[in-house]
Amino acid sequence: MGQRVNIQYSVELDELQDEVTRLFNNAIEVLELNSVKPRPDKHTIDLGTSGLEQLERLRLRLSRVDIMLGDIQNIVEGYIRFKTQPEPAREIPFQQTSEELEVEQLQDKISKFKELLNENANQESSIQN
Repeated sequence: MGQRVNIQYSVELDELQDEVTRLFNNAIEVLELNSVKPRPDKHTIDLGTSGLEQLERLRLRLSRVDIMLGDIQNIVEGYIRFKTQPEPAREIPFQQTSEELEVEQLQDKISKFKELLNENANQESSIQN
């Protein structure tokens, strides 16, 4: 069997059923085209190397279909999780929270600066008296 790669693509939610059906039909087609189902006229297998080769070919075909069906299963499981999980709570964007914090810190600094100015003004007036 050749090397495999994972790919990811998206489809509209209302097209998901058609896409899963297409993938499933592809898997069934591979089963039928590769004659994986046993033939009624061939119920025996050679105990030599040709029998081993026949078994290997059949197992490779089955594993290819198994991988295809596993992909479809993952899609269906993901869809079920999507449909059954509660809607996420709306989160406050981090930037907004950060900006609010910055404003609060600036207000604190202004208040402290005003207090220092008042203290300095009070000290200067008491020195002059």
